[in-house]
Amino acid sequence: MEEREKLAKMDLLRARFDISYARAREVLEANDWDAVLATIQLEQEQATAQAAPGGFTEELKVSGRDLVETLKRILHEGNVTRIIVRDPKGIEILNLPVTGAVVFALILPVLTALGAVVILAMDYTVVVERKY
Repeated sequence: MEEREKLAKMDLLRARFDISYARAREVLEANDWDAVLATIQLEQEQATAQAAPGGFTEELKVSGRDLVETLKRILHEGNVTRIIVRDPKGIEILNLPVTGAVVFALILPVLTALGAVVILAMDYTVVVERKY
């Protein structure tokens, strides 16, 4: 890969995530200069950092057939601030901020639609951000 292409990818990450050239290069090198994978890594790091004060993040591996039921259970547990669902490749298919004012009935249509879309044989990662 040309140095010009590397610099363009570093500039992209710097602009999007407000990081240094050194950090952009580090993340890109760790991901074989794949800008999409580097972006995903930086998003995950930011999400973890944002969830840290006053809360914590947990990741659950769930099969497609259990995905909707797991999401319903998590919502009923309370103290959830955000739910992120990623497919096996790490691509977000759902990023749902949850506030205390959100009524479960409002989220149910989203879960129903998600249940119709998911492929049952796939395994998903559910990231749950909670507050203490």
